[in-house]
Amino acid sequence: MSVTPALRSRLFSAVFRCSGGLLLGFGLAACAYRGGIDDPLTRRASWFSYLDGGGLREACGPGAVDRYRLVYNGRYTEQLRSYEVTGDGAGGAILVSRALDEANLAELTLGDLEAPWRWKRSESRLSPAEMQDFVGRLGRSGLFDAPPQGLRLDSWKFYWVASGCRDGVFQFSAWVHPSPRWDALAFPEFLFARDGTGVAVNPPRPVPVAENFFARGPVDERGTTTRFSLQVDGKGLGGIATLD
Repeated sequence: MSVTPALRSRLFSAVFRCSGGLLLGFGLAACAYRGGIDDPLTRRASWFSYLDGGGLREACGPGAVDRYRLVYNGRYTEQLRSYEVTGDGAGGAILVSRALDEANLAELTLGDLEAPWRWKRSESRLSPAEMQDFVGRLGRSGLFDAPPQGLRLDSWKFYWVASGCRDGVFQFSAWVHPSPRWDALAFPEFLFARDGTGVAVNPPRPVPVAENFFARGPVDERGTTTRFSLQVDGKGLGGIATLD
């Protein structure tokens, strides 16, 4: 079944209510993303919508500035990386890089109780030539092709999700390791080379087959379930495939 924008909105906001805590931790994760991903509470409450291109999707249309969001899931409990590229109207762009490793409780202070769960963040400028190179890499990677329908994204594996608004048209795709499509990716090295967060990349590696059969995933210090699967449907995510 194809997922329409209206149905996607219901999947991400009505089925999994943003209030009431129907699903511990991730029960909040279906809240529609409206900005503020640097806040740990916002990230947890709207992560699925963020991956789906929330905010960017709604703003995309004729006359909209070109924008791209790329997220690297280096096993959800080990590392997350986010890259947001926003055109500057003069051919170049601003690149905001974020990285989040496993929570380091040594960073906890009375002045900032959320510090262990905050992104490390950097910002840089892309010249028109760099922006042209970047968009070309997105094209060679398949972002502007038809999305891989039915592709399953397991939180305990390695994958990329990308969404974008190019010339007023919304784009979406995803890549899972290992696969031929993953091997053809051309944008990660471009982003990693300009990432000033200081967080080393967690490189993809084989995941034990047995992990696919765990009854439940681990639960973090806040009681958040950390094992879930999403699925590509239409130009986005069709909802939660499984949630342990």
